Amino acid sequence: MNKDIENKIIEARKLEASEEFRSALEKYQEVVEEDKENVEALFKVGEMYHQLGELPAAMSAYFRVTDIEPDHKKAKVKVEMIKSIMDYFNPDLYNP
Repeated sequence: MNKDIENKIIEARKLEASEEFRSALEKYQEVVEEDKENVEALFKVGEMYHQLGELPAAMSAYFRVTDIEPDHKKAKVKVEMIKSIMDYFNPDLYNP
């Protein structure tokens, strides 16, 4: 991993710790733009969307993680969690 990506991840983690989820999301997205296979950053994109209550976007990010790393347990758990939430509130939101 190059130094620029490492610095962006560190900055994103600080923003996340300060509960600045939108800003952290933007930093993690910058990492993913530079390294599309960065599973850690992709997972964090999902986490930030989840924190912001944007469940379909979070689920999409988690699916991308499992596309790259099919055995990613945390992403699989998050997908199931979001599915159950969305089933409860509005099953047509992700399954028209």
